[in-house]
Amino acid sequence: MIGMMYLVLTALLALNTSKEIINAFVTINESLESSVGNMVSKNGLAYTTFEKQMVNDKTKTEPYYKRAQQIKKLAADLDKYINVLKEELIRETDKIEKGAKTRSLREVEAKDNYDVPTHMLCGDKQDGHGHKASALKAAIDKFKKDVIAVLEPKDQAEFTSRLNQLFNTKDPDPKNANDKLLIEEGKRTWEMANFYHNPVVASVAQLTKFQLDIKNAESEIVNHLLSSIDATNLKFSDVMPKVVAPTSYVIIGQQYEADVFLAAYSKTSAPEIVVGGQTLPVEDGMGKYRVSPRTPGEQKWGGMIRVKQPDNTYKEYPFESSFIASAPSASVSADKMNVIYIGVDNPISISVPGVPAEKVSFNAKGVTLTPDAKGGKGHFLAKATAVGEATIDVVAQQGDKKIPMGSFKFRLKRIPDPIAKIGGKKEGSIPKAQLAAQSAIIPVMEGFDFDLFSKVKSFKMSRYGKGRDPIEKTSDSNSLTGDMKTIIDQSRPGDKILFEYIKATMPDGTTRDINSISLTVQ
Repeated sequence: MIGMMYLVLTALLALNTSKEIINAFVTINESLESSVGNMVSKNGLAYTTFEKQMVNDKTKTEPYYKRAQQIKKLAADLDKYINVLKEELIRETDKIEKGAKTRSLREVEAKDNYDVPTHMLCGDKQDGHGHKASALKAAIDKFKKDVIAVLEPKDQAEFTSRLNQLFNTKDPDPKNANDKLLIEEGKRTWEMANFYHNPVVASVAQLTKFQLDIKNAESEIVNHLLSSIDATNLKFSDVMPKVVAPTSYVIIGQQYEADVFLAAYSKTSAPEIVVGGQTLPVEDGMGKYRVSPRTPGEQKWGGMIRVKQPDNTYKEYPFESSFIASAPSASVSADKMNVIYIGVDNPISISVPGVPAEKVSFNAKGVTLTPDAKGGKGHFLAKATAVGEATIDVVAQQGDKKIPMGSFKFRLKRIPDPIAKIGGKKEGSIPKAQLAAQSAIIPVMEGFDFDLFSKVKSFKMSRYGKGRDPIEKTSDSNSLTGDMKTIIDQSRPGDKILFEYIKATMPDGTTRDINSISLTVQ
């Protein structure tokens, strides 16, 4: 829209140079400068994301990070070059003494002066060659060439086309209707078409537009590089912790080993899993294998997983596994999970098949067990006070002998952090009316089986919008203040609303820093 207004005003210059048109160029330039500032902020977020990716996975990120840094420098160098040219235009036009502060375009006295900018940029030749406009054209062409050289060969053709559209440095084409008018006015070259006989306000605005184009090009390429980091990766929607051991059965004296990792899967793109010639049912991206062994001992099984790749081809992953089938034995299990959480009552069941509950005893280390009156015999409530490991040794009374039935270990962990939400959201887009209807931030214990509640005690809210100054407010409770609600009421579509530095009090008496909320107003 701003670029279209610039073209209209440029056309009107051929008819008259009224004060209104001159001042309109000043307004256009200020709008362009504001857009440049917004793009600088946007690009800054992309570079910040790159820095985080470098911390998370330097090996995969570094090739793209280095290219992004090269693009950043190329853009900064050309932007600085144009800034110097703009300052020189203003100083020469208003004859500002050396050492004096350069004026803003709105402060320029000779806003309608076209002799100085024309002479400086185009000289007195009919083609305008050989002066600062030609030097600028050469700098832009070099910028395009250098940027393309930074990219991978597979991306060069696409971005060559994009950059040539964004920075068209060709001379006017007589076959083009719009260019034909320029040629009829004697503006047969790029230099003349952009700067000849234009007042200083128009020339400066044109240079600012080039700066905005530079920032847009930088944004497109850097974000493309950022997305390329994971472009060839399989896409997953969920993750879960997994423990994989060669066997779940060991003899006393043997060492038990296991791989503990975070497994990623997709609920929307189900793999094909075949075991023994039969395709397994897949639920939430995971195959369900079920078998009832009829004999004790090691049971081996395996199969093939076929996964669709980002390029629509399939890759096959063979696998093998085994398990031990045995007769029933003593068992200890947490009623809700294999972890004991600090500061809360954790239900624990202790039993030995074939042995009455009153004949089963235990010795607990690292955790305190008390009878659970609601659960009945064999049910206990476990309490822990510190992170670490707990051991429960089970003993069965058989006749006059006490026989050890096994030793069971539990991880002692703190309660997981709640997830801060407002209006049921922690990120993404939200209708303005829905956000305005909220009164507080609610911490939610997602995926946690205990009925626990936490409360937000303080947070900061920020709003960022295109062409608008950021606004920040703080609250010393979980509630939105009056100022915050006013800011939300005054927000516009596209504005970013951030809730950060959220602190929540937990049932175990601790205060936690929990996740931020990032929303875009619809």
